[in-house]
Amino acid sequence: MGIPACGADACETSCYRVTLRLSRCLGQWTATWEDLGADSQSEFRDQCENDWARTRADLEPREVRLAVEACEEASDMLLEMQGCDELRALYLD
Repeated sequence: MGIPACGADACETSCYRVTLRLSRCLGQWTATWEDLGADSQSEFRDQCENDWARTRADLEPREVRLAVEACEEASDMLLEMQGCDELRALYLD
């Protein structure tokens, strides 16, 4: 999986970061990508980015700005998380 493109917004970057973090945690959880609704790591990221693209298309410019700010905050929170427990609570529990 490559790094986000130069023009990626915070939500696309968040998809990349959460996918990367999940890939590190799945082994500890004895879980698979299928448990997260995808066949593979790249499919999970693609689904995340496609969900964002569909959502973004339906938003007004002001709403896009607010959504991107929320993604920035979520991405920052992800970077602050220690270990995998919090992420497991969000995605598997």
